[in-house]
Amino acid sequence: FGEKERGMKKGSAAVFLSYVLWGVFPIYWKLLADVDSVYVLCCRIVFSLCVSLVVVPLCGKWGEAVRVLRDKRLRRYMLAAGVFISFNWGAFIYCVASNRVLDASLAYYINPILAILVGFIVFRERLTTAQWAAVALAAAGVAAPMVMEGEFPLLAVLIGLSFAIYGAIKKKADVPGDVSTFIETLLVSPVALGIILVMELRGGPISTGVIGGWRLILLPLAGVVTYLPLFLYSAGIRTTSMSLSGILMYINPTLQLLCGVILYDETMSPAMTVAFVCVWLATIVFVAGGELARRKAKTRCSNG
Repeated sequence: FGEKERGMKKGSAAVFLSYVLWGVFPIYWKLLADVDSVYVLCCRIVFSLCVSLVVVPLCGKWGEAVRVLRDKRLRRYMLAAGVFISFNWGAFIYCVASNRVLDASLAYYINPILAILVGFIVFRERLTTAQWAAVALAAAGVAAPMVMEGEFPLLAVLIGLSFAIYGAIKKKADVPGDVSTFIETLLVSPVALGIILVMELRGGPISTGVIGGWRLILLPLAGVVTYLPLFLYSAGIRTTSMSLSGILMYINPTLQLLCGVILYDETMSPAMTVAFVCVWLATIVFVAGGELARRKAKTRCSNG
């Protein structure tokens, strides 16, 4: 029992650390804010592939990766996943570069709620009353900026939705996380590499000296920065309860919110404040409803 308990604690610590790293990501990408966001995204994709090329063989998953690549159905899923996660990464990098970290924070607050909507549409999952209430509150939060200021939080919705769809594709494909990450980046890397080469030939950030010195290290390091929290999450989630993981997940957008307000002096307009309040209420309802449902299920199992 002691060994199992220690394993659970280590797993929870790994998941916690992964969310903390994702939460402070804006600090890293802000260092590259003066570089074209498309260029940074393409470098992130290519160097993430480089890290995967080392990790997958070391973990003994090369045979699994080859099997997935030979399967046309899985290959299509991996390509779709690669496109959606690339869009998600690019939109996040753009948000940070354009001083809109709060939009990214809002995106990851509403992501779990968008995910249950995707589950309802794609997998025909039944929603509880609490989940519908959370969806309604989140929708009110997203609508608030549009009603009050005539501005729809498009970036926040696109970031959150792209990650929710990405999760649904991964669920459909059912491919191990490290193998999936490798193949996703492998399939989109030729386009990313081509864009890098074209941009450099036209006077990109490296050829013109926009990036030099210690900042030149940041681009290849993006692969490690991308892969490390994913590795920690994948390693820890197996021994971490879903209820604890669900609560810890909100560390990510909370830290992003603090980065935007404290480090980068972003201001929350009245409309954005209303949006966050609605989404926070939706989050409370969502987490509380899920916990209540789990307890009822546990009680039924015990009685049965």
